[in-house]
Formats: sequence, C-alpha cells, structure tokens
Amino acid sequence: MDAIIQQVVNGYLSVFDSVPCSDEGVKAEIEAYKAEVNALGEKHTDMMAFMSEFSSSGLEAKQTGLITKASQPPADQTEKDHAQIENAQANLPTVSEFLNQYRASYDAVKQQGYRKNAERAYENIFDVANRTDDLLEMNIILEKEEMLWKIVSEDLKDIYNPIFEALDPNNSGFRNQFKNLIRVANESLCDDQLTYNIELQNQANQKENYRFISEMVVVIQFSKSLWDYHLCKTKLRGWFEPEKDLKALIAIRKSSKRFYESMNKIWGWTLDSILADPWKKVWMLVPTPLDTLNRIKKTQDINNLEVYKELLAEILSDKSLEEILLNEQTEVMSYLLDKTSDQVTSEYTEIARQENAPLTYFQHEEKLKGEMKNDSKVEIDYDNFK
Repeated sequence: MDAIIQQVVNGYLSVFDSVPCSDEGVKAEIEAYKAEVNALGEKHTDMMAFMSEFSSSGLEAKQTGLITKASQPPADQTEKDHAQIENAQANLPTVSEFLNQYRASYDAVKQQGYRKNAERAYENIFDVANRTDDLLEMNIILEKEEMLWKIVSEDLKDIYNPIFEALDPNNSGFRNQFKNLIRVANESLCDDQLTYNIELQNQANQKENYRFISEMVVVIQFSKSLWDYHLCKTKLRGWFEPEKDLKALIAIRKSSKRFYESMNKIWGWTLDSILADPWKKVWMLVPTPLDTLNRIKKTQDINNLEVYKELLAEILSDKSLEEILLNEQTEVMSYLLDKTSDQVTSEYTEIARQENAPLTYFQHEEKLKGEMKNDSKVEIDYDNFK
C-alpha cells in the first residue's frame, strides 16, 4: 500500500483501538469495516482517488456510525437484575474518563503535526468534560453538536488542503477538483449529505478532468508535430535517403498545417495564445516531473519555443521545398544531453525538493520517508551470528 495512503488508513482505523466495545456483533462489524478500508487502500496509489472513493462508497459515513455503536453500553444491559444494574451504575466512568478513550487517536493525529482541524475536533470532544458531569447529557452534546462526525469531516480537510496547496499553481484542472472537494467538506453537515455531495462533485470533476486532459493532449500533439517536422527537415539535409525523406517532409508539413488549422477552428487556439497560458506552455517543452505531485518540472530549453515559432511560420507559408531547405533558421533547437541527463535530473530534483520544503504535503512526505528508512535498518550482532 502507498505509504501516505497507509498513514491515512491507520489514522482512521486507530480510532477503534481506543473504543471499549463488548458487543460481539459490533466487534465483527468493525473487523469487517477495517478489512474494507484496507482493501480500498491497497486498490489505490493516488491519494485523491482513494479519498474520493472512501467518501462516495459510504465507508466514511459508516465509520461514524460504528464509533457510536461501539460506544454504547451492551444491548442486554436492561435485562440484568436490579442489583446488577445498580452495581453497573456505581461503576460507570466519569465523563472525563469516557472521553479519554479518544486520547490515543488524538495523540496519533497530533504526532503527525499537520492535521490541525482534526486536533481541534478532538479537543472540542475533551472539552465536553468541562461542560457536564452527566453521561447522558454528554451523549446529547456529542450528538447534537455532531462532534464525532466532525472528527471525520475536519480530518478530511486536513488531507485535502495540503494536497491542494502542493499542486502545480498552473494546474487549474486538478486544483479546481480539490477546491470543490474542500468546499463540499466545509458545507456538508452530516454523513449522508457529505456522501451525496461528494458523489455529485466527483461526477462534475470527471467531466472537468476529461476536458482538461484532452486540452493537454492536444498541446502535446501539436508540439510533437513541430518537433517531427524539424527532425524530418534535418534528416533530409543529410541526404542519406533523399527520396524517402523528401516524401516524409511533404507529408509532415501538410499534417502539421492541418492540425494547427483544426486546433484554431475548434478551440480558437493560436501558438501565441498557447504560449500565453503557463500550463499549456510547459507542455510544449516535454515536461518531466521532479516531485510526486508534478508541482515542479524539468523541461527542454525554453528557447525551443522560439524555434517552434519559426517552424510554424515556415509550415504555414507558401514557400517551396527548395526555399525551405535553403532557409537558415535564426534560432537553434536544443536537444537533451543524454550523457549528462542523469546528473542534471539529480541536481534539478534537489532544487525542487528545496522549493517544496515549506509545504505541508512535502514535509509530511519527507517525514514518512525518514520513518520508512529507519524501519528498514536492521542491526546484526556479528559476534553472536551463527
């Protein structure tokens, strides 16, 4: 299971470790629920997809119900004789003792350092002990103010907000999706409403994501057509297979021209409008991600965009093939330097790490990597090794 998803799963399921439950039926339900959540975690490698299905599948709402059920006294308590009831009442925990069952989960959340909304949700529960000494009134307060539900809803914000903050600022497609999920978490007032609103929002997000990715693919294909045209022209000038390369150049010039004209007709895009959009512009330069959320990227030399301008003007012009082959470009295309690409990637990845360091998502990611690294260390006593 992905390390970050595993941490989230453990956070949710650890709540049950501190809930004293004597009802065997409820215990069985809890174990089945844990298996469902773990299976969902194994299914996904993307945090956004995991959280979306966790909410839309009803598992998130189910957790609150199980916590409430597990916290209730045994169902057969009323069937015991009067003496047993009096004895049980005499040994009931205080409000403070009862609420302390959430202390272990609170400590686990607090230890992570970034789940501040969830921390406050737990602290509000503990504060009920300052408001009443009566267990019945305590339960009424917890239910009326939806405090147990807020453990889940506030924690959801703690998960969504750092991811939103750590996304590429120019990636409006993904950012809008998380912005909408955060809004739904803020506006929902109960499990059922959250589940319903998340489902509706996921449907809207899928449509938006399809449109956004389609536009990205178009830009990539446009960039590739210009790149292929340049390579084809360079190859023809080598004069190794002139007839074959000449036919290829004619074909790629025509197809690139049709592609550009279709793109302009359908979306109204021009090369200038693409380069004026930071998100589209970066995809013209074949970006390579340098972090887990693709916030910072390594690209080709930005001067290649000037080459593309010259190439497009040439493609759209009425110049003959002879004029094209004799035309000397003022800008030079830069290629990847294979012999140093690993070194460059390593250096840029470190720069990206430093740029991302102030962000909560990447701080938590580094913390998890450190914990995993420490867990993998095994000390061997060679003196006693047999």
